[in-house]
Amino acid sequence: MNNISWRWVRAFLLVAEHGSFTAASNASGQSKANLSQQVTELEGALGVQLLHRTTRSLRLTTIGQGYLERSQLAFRQLDSAAEWALQSTNELKGVVRMNSVGGLIGEELIAPLVFRFQRDHPGVEIELDFSSLQVDLLTSPYDLVIRMGELADSTLVARGLHQVTTRYVTSPEFLQQHGSIKEPADLKDLPLIYGSVDHWLLVRGAEQHVVHAKNGFRIVSGRAMRQAALAGLGVTRLADAYVQADIARGDLVEVLPQWSETTPLSLVCPPHRYQLRRVRRLMDELKAHFSVVYEQALSEGLP
Repeated sequence: MNNISWRWVRAFLLVAEHGSFTAASNASGQSKANLSQQVTELEGALGVQLLHRTTRSLRLTTIGQGYLERSQLAFRQLDSAAEWALQSTNELKGVVRMNSVGGLIGEELIAPLVFRFQRDHPGVEIELDFSSLQVDLLTSPYDLVIRMGELADSTLVARGLHQVTTRYVTSPEFLQQHGSIKEPADLKDLPLIYGSVDHWLLVRGAEQHVVHAKNGFRIVSGRAMRQAALAGLGVTRLADAYVQADIARGDLVEVLPQWSETTPLSLVCPPHRYQLRRVRRLMDELKAHFSVVYEQALSEGLP
């Protein structure tokens, strides 16, 4: 590594990320000839070809793609190290890029806690994204992600936030019309109110059943799914924060309670970003207060 200049690597990143020497030159202010020379020197030092160049196009080689991903991660870690070293005061400042589950949990419970944190620490700028994409934290730009489900990557810093229970519910009127629901097979010919996935996997111990939504309503909104269930249009499954208060009032009836699912909700952070005090403090705040607002949502419900 001693014979490789970081300037060469940065030149390669510029070209690869912008897709051409011209675009990289315009973005950086360096000449195309200078960028080309630096990339050529990098390839010579490594002894591999990173880019396929023609007069009309430029694309990464297989090795170039792998080198790009690893170099991007390395520079993010270097940037984090520099930020960590500059944290010489008690003031929290800088950007936190955050990706969270959306819907009621993200928009009504998590977001207000994030806003309160930003109000109390005006030097911190939080970019909050509710896209549902599963991101690789080691290669993504996010500092913090809130994920639903089991976590497989043990290299990440993960802190449990809450346990969310998914319940199957419908209206009393629907049950009067269609009869009781005692087993997953009873859902087979009933209208289901479902979201982005058109089948449900019901698990009880070692027993599993898959129920396909052959008729019913596809609604990619937890709030609208709840309203459809209240209107007697079918059976739906939603997180308890949506429906627990309705069940308590008798407006909805839980069916198949023995098949309800409990899923962990977690704060997840790449190790090199966890070293930043602003990220760690935001995680602490969410951990300290989220369960309280979640329990409040269970008791009060939605309007």
